[in-house]
Amino acid sequence: MFALESLLDPMPLDQFLRENWTARGVVLRGQDRDRFRPLFSWDQLNHLLNFHRLRFGEEIRLAAKGRKIFDKPETPEEWIRHCQDGYTLIINQLQARLPAIAELASAIERAIGHRSQVNMYCSWPGQQGFDQHHDDHEVFILQIEGTKRWVVSEETYKYPLDKYNNVSADTGEPKGPPYIETELRPGDVLYIPRGHWHYAVAGDEPSLHLTLGVTCRTGVYWLKWLADELMDEEEWRRNLPAVVAGDTAQLADHVRGLMGRIAALADDEQLVKAYIANHLTTQDSRPREVSLPSQSGFHPLSTNSYTRLRQAHFNPVKVEYDADSAQHRILFGTRKITLDGAPVELIDNLFRRESFTLEEAIGWAPAFDPAEDIAALLRLLVEEGCLLEEHPPSG
Repeated sequence: MFALESLLDPMPLDQFLRENWTARGVVLRGQDRDRFRPLFSWDQLNHLLNFHRLRFGEEIRLAAKGRKIFDKPETPEEWIRHCQDGYTLIINQLQARLPAIAELASAIERAIGHRSQVNMYCSWPGQQGFDQHHDDHEVFILQIEGTKRWVVSEETYKYPLDKYNNVSADTGEPKGPPYIETELRPGDVLYIPRGHWHYAVAGDEPSLHLTLGVTCRTGVYWLKWLADELMDEEEWRRNLPAVVAGDTAQLADHVRGLMGRIAALADDEQLVKAYIANHLTTQDSRPREVSLPSQSGFHPLSTNSYTRLRQAHFNPVKVEYDADSAQHRILFGTRKITLDGAPVELIDNLFRRESFTLEEAIGWAPAFDPAEDIAALLRLLVEEGCLLEEHPPSG
């Protein structure tokens, strides 16, 4: 399975984070030209086009520098016609379609703590899909087939936000020369920081590459999260003072008071922990993992001692324990499960191990009834999607 360290090889991860992450693009030459082919290939592209109905504009796109598509191609035949005309073919969100890509995106999210997604770009010899532009997320280019020439220049606006929602100012194209001009070959990786200008032109043969985009949360995101948290407090729901006859003195004093209350929150460690839990459990790029028939209720967890469970592959889980109330809180995406009186050793083992059997779980809580307590708890966690049966019982 691919991880961030293997994508960056031969550069050590700590060096990349120190010298390049969010600051400077870098080219990483692969020692094995075939190393990305297990992730994606021409065969997999053709499978997606032949057997998946992809919605144009959302799931599949076409792009060519200086040209627009005025119709709405809906069939593979129409997509091929545009490819023959030199348009780059793009398929979005591959992590929602292919298990190997889902594993890659999940591994990057665990390594860096921010959400990732993977798009595919299929380009034709000598063609350029996009004008010079910058992105509002970090970008890793994984070259799979053919070659592509990339040109990367410095940013003109630090840390741009969502340009598609007109949040960031457009400061125009870079004035200086590019600091990267390179040809990517199969197995190579190019990292481009958010905001750095770039464009690419395919080489002498068809090019296939993956773009792994990492969308990092910012201080603005944290402020929005904090605003949601504060809605439960009466003081933050109060109306701001009226402005009578243009006198803003009361309003100014009230705003200063609110700013003081925010400053006082700096000492609230519980609030810090609450945000960290939210940050770590809501970054996943995929919806909750599905495992039928177990989650349907028709095949609840068996009391067979060899039933084996595993953690969800793509959805991070965080477990908190409050010793005062003897409660476990299991945070899973936007959901929270509270367990009263569950043995600490049992819960620790359930979420520390890659997989386990029901027999092992019973051994971690010998004072509890296997069917009424242990199996019932595991059934709840399976139906919620926190745990999944590796081998659901057959009919």
